[in-house]
Amino acid sequence: MKIIVGLGNAKIGYGNTRHNIGFKVIDLMRKRYPPSKIIKTQYYRGWETNIASSPVILIKPKLYMNENGIAVKKAWERFDGQLENYIIIHDELDVPLGKIKITRGKGPGGHRGVLSVINELGSNEFVRIRIGIGSEHITVPYIDYVLSPFLPEEKQMISQALERAVLSIEEIIRSGIEKAMSLYNI
Repeated sequence: MKIIVGLGNAKIGYGNTRHNIGFKVIDLMRKRYPPSKIIKTQYYRGWETNIASSPVILIKPKLYMNENGIAVKKAWERFDGQLENYIIIHDELDVPLGKIKITRGKGPGGHRGVLSVINELGSNEFVRIRIGIGSEHITVPYIDYVLSPFLPEEKQMISQALERAVLSIEEIIRSGIEKAMSLYNI
C-alpha cells in the first residue's frame, strides 16, 4: 500500500498559497480516484482509494507546515512503517516554476515541512515529489513568498505541474520510482 501525503498548512487563510501545492495534488487525486473510505483523525484527513489497481491512502495533514511530520508519523503508526511506500508532495523553491522533480533520500533543503517529516520518521529515505513554485525573481522574504498565491500568469503552468505530479505518482505506483524519474524529472 502506498501512502501519499501532500504537505501544506491546514489552517484557515493558507488554502491558495504556494506552500499548499501538496494539498492541491491530493485534491486532484481525490477527484480522479474517488475514495472508498474517508479517514478522520486529530492529525490528518485521509482517503482510501485505488490507483493502478493498488491500494492507496491519500493524506492531508491538519497541522501547520512545520508540524506536518507529526501527521506523517501518525499515519506511519497506523498504516505502514515501510519508507519505500511513502510519497511526500511539496512545494520547492529550488525547482523552476511549474516543473517537478522526483527524489528519494535527500535532505530537506530548507523546507520545514520536509524537515519535520525527516525528524519524526528518523530518516529521509522516502520518495518526494518536489513541485517548483518559482524563485527566480523573489523580492520579498521567502516566508512571505511561499505564503502568497500564484500570480494569474503562473496559474496555467501550475495547473500543468499538478497534472504532471499526479501522472508521476501513477507511474511510481505502476512501474517504480526510476521509471517515473526518467519520464517526469526536469
